[in-house]
Amino acid sequence: MNKIKGDDRVTSSNLHLDLGDDNHTFYRFEGLLLAIEFFTQRFHLNQLSEFSFEFVNEILTLNASALFIRDGERFVMRQKRLYADKEYFIPYTGKLRRLVTFHGRTVRNDFNTFFEQREVDHFQMKWAMPLMIDDELHGFIVSNGKIMGQFTDEDIVMSDTLMRLINNSMENSQHFADLQQSNHKLDQKIFNLFAIHHSTKALLSEVTLHRLHEIATDVFSEVSSSQITSFGVVDPITGRLRITGYRNVSSYEPYHGDFELHTQAYNGPIVLHTEHDQEQIQALFVSSEQLRDLEAEYIILIVKDHIIGMVTLSRPVNDRVYDESTFELIESLATSTFIAISNAMLFQEVHRQRESAENKLKLLSTLNKLVRNLNECTTSEELCYFTLKTLQVSFGVRKALICLRSGDDYLVADTIGWEADPKGRTVLSLPLPEWLEPCIEGETLFDYMADGAARFFSDEVLQWMGAGNCAVLAPLTVGNRIVLAEDPYPKGFLIVLEAASSLTEEEVLLIDTVAKNIAPVLHQMIITRSVREQFKLDQRQAFVQSLQQHIQSWQQYRMEFFLHYQAYRMPPFAGLLQADQAADGLDRRDPEQDDIRQTIFSFDGYRFRISYEPIEHAGWLAIPDPYNLQAVLSYDYALNNEG
Repeated sequence: MNKIKGDDRVTSSNLHLDLGDDNHTFYRFEGLLLAIEFFTQRFHLNQLSEFSFEFVNEILTLNASALFIRDGERFVMRQKRLYADKEYFIPYTGKLRRLVTFHGRTVRNDFNTFFEQREVDHFQMKWAMPLMIDDELHGFIVSNGKIMGQFTDEDIVMSDTLMRLINNSMENSQHFADLQQSNHKLDQKIFNLFAIHHSTKALLSEVTLHRLHEIATDVFSEVSSSQITSFGVVDPITGRLRITGYRNVSSYEPYHGDFELHTQAYNGPIVLHTEHDQEQIQALFVSSEQLRDLEAEYIILIVKDHIIGMVTLSRPVNDRVYDESTFELIESLATSTFIAISNAMLFQEVHRQRESAENKLKLLSTLNKLVRNLNECTTSEELCYFTLKTLQVSFGVRKALICLRSGDDYLVADTIGWEADPKGRTVLSLPLPEWLEPCIEGETLFDYMADGAARFFSDEVLQWMGAGNCAVLAPLTVGNRIVLAEDPYPKGFLIVLEAASSLTEEEVLLIDTVAKNIAPVLHQMIITRSVREQFKLDQRQAFVQSLQQHIQSWQQYRMEFFLHYQAYRMPPFAGLLQADQAADGLDRRDPEQDDIRQTIFSFDGYRFRISYEPIEHAGWLAIPDPYNLQAVLSYDYALNNEG
């Protein structure tokens, strides 16, 4: 026999079995074998409790008995025999907790140690069997004795054996149920990980925001079986929670909306029920009534340091019940979705910056070509023409003009985009109005609106300028302090009135850069022209003046003179020779130069010579009627030279 825990031990040496007749003993052991067969099978805990009561009554032939099962902090009478009570409750007191420490045997005496006296008296307790699962009291069976006679040693051994059998069966059943629950949770975890893996892979592989929002919403809808699913992220600019994904399995109607938040800071629960957590929802959303449009039952917030998004779930389309694993899955997928959206936004930003860099490189390349062309210009007319044509062809400017300063007025020098040529028209006059004074400091003024030109020009000017879609006024100013000290006003203006599309900040910068590049070139042209006028001898003008003097002398004093000319081509190294000739007007190849000083003039591919004697050198041709200035100027030199 197995040993029984407690003070009284039952062994084969001291056990005295009063078997009675053989039929009764056979019946009892047959019942015990049936109990062993039954309690070694897999039954539900409630079934084991009910059948344990039946087996104990049949094998021990109890008189009145009652089965109590724990329900929270009390024990409820679930089955009874011969007791009159329809229902009865026994509180789970400190005394009852002591039953666990005596789990090796049934209770036959000292019932006051475990039960209150009123309960002992009420049930007339003579025997009690604790039902335990591990170290927890699951319930107990009490009885007022046997139908006939008293409890014998054989009854005690049988009851202790039944108790261990029942408790072991209940423990196995509970462990098996726990194992099944753990397996179910493990299967759910595996499914969640599988769903997270494949969903995250699909989300992270998409870089288009619109498509990404659709995929994310479909994923949330599928894993939750929600009838209406929505997904939203907080706009970093406006701070509003914008719904970017919406799916209704019973309707194709879209949803567009956003939610204003009281604050993005949040440290409360992640999962909110729209009815049970109204206080938190109202403290979070300015207009929580908007959630009714989504038929939201649960809100899953995506929170890092602050709220960055949310997912809403309506009632399921099937008999599924939202549990903790569902919310964990949704939260994980929402976080993955937010990461995917952040990556997509970064990808788009990188793509945009790459396109911007490529456009800037193209812009710089075109601008470099423009600067090279401008540096090769020799006149202001060429400068204006190449500047406007480059802006038109390479940068999409449709309507623009350059006006240059002439006295106190800025006159149109060249244009693009006008049907009628407005060259020579006055655009601005000095002094500049107050609103254009920033141009004196070299600042470019601009307006993105179609009527922006009205800010800068008079009604008369606007009338012939016509319509446009923007206005950019870039002054042609040299930033040198010495130049500004001599003349602080701009040399001119580059004015753009119409771009290919809406004016952008990059286009304003381009126009400003072009103006800053052509201003120094224009300034040097002005200086060069001034120096040429002051210091370089104009051979044509000098010839005309000398001829007029000789004609005047002939008219007054009848001093005859002769006028000859010859065509010539510049030799390869004629630069230095031409410079010497320009200095004194002499032909170094003429042996008679000492007698005809200051009487040879070279320009336009011809040499002209005024002398007081006929010239007999080859190549020199006489000009008829040298005393008539108009005849000399209108003479056909090319035709007569060929003849």
